[in-house]
Amino acid sequence: MTSSHPVDDGRRCLFIASEVRCGSTFIAETIAYELKRSFEFDLWDLAKEHFSYLDHESTPEQAMETWRSLHFDVSGFVAAKIMCKGLSQLHRLAQISPRLRDAFFGERARWLIVRRRDRVEQATSLALARKTQSFHYYGDPELAADNSAELTIGDIDLALKAVALSDIYLDVFAGTLRPERSFPLFYNDFVENQPGCLARVHEMCGFPPLDAANYVNESKLKQTGGSAKRAYSAQFKRWFLANNG
Repeated sequence: MTSSHPVDDGRRCLFIASEVRCGSTFIAETIAYELKRSFEFDLWDLAKEHFSYLDHESTPEQAMETWRSLHFDVSGFVAAKIMCKGLSQLHRLAQISPRLRDAFFGERARWLIVRRRDRVEQATSLALARKTQSFHYYGDPELAADNSAELTIGDIDLALKAVALSDIYLDVFAGTLRPERSFPLFYNDFVENQPGCLARVHEMCGFPPLDAANYVNESKLKQTGGSAKRAYSAQFKRWFLANNG
């Protein structure tokens, strides 16, 4: 998407598009820590949801003011994480503002679209987060509320409906972007091959090559409730197979 109204300060943009419990905060922190360690880049805004306030009454001027307030790093980039709700509003505003369209979807914008392969696992994680009101955890994983929270089939079923719609939205959005300016990324693939995925980010943004031999993940975010999530997810799948008629 381009127009005759280019953004005029030369900044480039690295955005993450995601929805809750996709693993996007872990990915964002991993990228930010790696870029800081490798090049002294400060792209911490990649893990922050600066556009979460957007709604149907928001104006292009408000969104652009937030865009201009993002940290303009020595790398030449600004960064942010944008959830589906905010992303939908940006698409609405882009229809009436060529400048906003250039800023978020033009040639200088780069997008990571983060999703989960297993929607039931994602829904289970969302249901636990809703139950415990703990969406990001940085303490001792053994002490996390996820380990003792109790879920019902109804809790997961409700979360699954939200997850499915968001996942469809992200899939459609990914299809609107040019391949050289976007990177559709499943959380599971990132966990299994972090250096490979980070190298793709470097290439997409024009950063120097990744030093894969010395790569260390320095994200402070902790994964919690793994065994409980797996058990609840398996329980829901058994129920779903027997009760979807």
